[in-house]
Amino acid sequence: MNKRKNHLILTGYISKEFAQDFLVAFVFFFCIFFINSILLLVQRILLKNISFSTMIEMVLLNMPQFMVYVFPFATLTASSMVLGDLSSSNELLAVRSCGIPSIYIYWPLIFISILMSIITFVFADVIHPWSSNVYKDRLSVLMAEMPTFEIESNNVNTVGNIILYNGNTEGRIIEDLVLISNDDKEQMNSFVKSERGTLDLIDPVYYVYALSLDRPDVFLNDRDDIESFGLSNSERATFYLDFSEQIPSLTSNSPVNLTSKELIDSIEIRDLVQKEDREEWKDRREESLLEISQALVALDRNTVDEESALRDVNSALFSYTILGEKPVNFYGQYYKAELTKKFVLSVACFFLTLVSLPLSNVRVKHGKLTGFAISLLLAVAFWYMLFGAQLFIFDISFSPYILMMAPDLIMLSLALVLFFIYRKAR
Repeated sequence: MNKRKNHLILTGYISKEFAQDFLVAFVFFFCIFFINSILLLVQRILLKNISFSTMIEMVLLNMPQFMVYVFPFATLTASSMVLGDLSSSNELLAVRSCGIPSIYIYWPLIFISILMSIITFVFADVIHPWSSNVYKDRLSVLMAEMPTFEIESNNVNTVGNIILYNGNTEGRIIEDLVLISNDDKEQMNSFVKSERGTLDLIDPVYYVYALSLDRPDVFLNDRDDIESFGLSNSERATFYLDFSEQIPSLTSNSPVNLTSKELIDSIEIRDLVQKEDREEWKDRREESLLEISQALVALDRNTVDEESALRDVNSALFSYTILGEKPVNFYGQYYKAELTKKFVLSVACFFLTLVSLPLSNVRVKHGKLTGFAISLLLAVAFWYMLFGAQLFIFDISFSPYILMMAPDLIMLSLALVLFFIYRKAR
């Protein structure tokens, strides 16, 4: 009975320490991802004249996309800080001297890491897809309710490659406006000046606006040739402003915003397309090989003149060469990688915690600080491995499942190696 009571006390103590350290680590990683993701997203969205509560709502809807990274890294850091602190203060030594096996030190952390894995998967597969859809709908409503530019008197607005200078405004009416636009595709600069105009949203899906101007003066010039320009004016003209490229990628139905079921359904469709492409590639390859063999036979038997035979051989070889490797469906690879990443990030809470457990066997000074430093290095390494694997999925002709799971497998292998080294040292 005393042993069970001691075990419960130890479990409660470790859980309490973990909760405190997890809160610190969570805030740390949350701030990092918030600054790099959310603030960039807020800067990119075109809604400026909105209430503070609406802005907070939009930010909250974007948070789930990076929470799937915060949970694994915060779990790793909290576990490392707890074990580092217990080791540096000799508390682990005291626990073991009382005859309590190390498993009773580890199991609360392992249990919590499994729980965090489940939470991470819920965020990745349920909350994130839901929030992205709600965000898209909410953004469409907001874009329909107000123009992209802040229509305020004597103001300057910049969105993408469009700059608008305006004087007095009243409702939709804009006075004394100057519109400057740079077209990167056509390598053209345009300057439009008008005494009066109106701005209306005409496509709330793709965020296209109509700028109707009275007696506009339009000046165009070639960016590469300063002497090439054009000048025109008219009684009335309408310019269409396309802001679709400025809308954050979260509003699209990209694979990262889909549930695992939706990804699996999409993968099945693209696998069928890839199968058909590979069957066609195989048939063309066999035809090219047959042409090569026939050309070589004709050359060997001298049934045709040598120059013609060599030309046929070279033509057949060229046809065979341009076929290249097996065709790979680009989107199929992309969808498979995103599906695997959901599980990789979720299970990472458990595997990264396993890597931190051998820290309990090392006597260190400044345990929490050392644990935090080690976890930060492991988190950065895991991050680079995960995104490195995602970059290579388009260079392989096989399914990217194993490649995407490499970071988790490497962390698991590292944990096993560290445990083996410790047991051998003992």
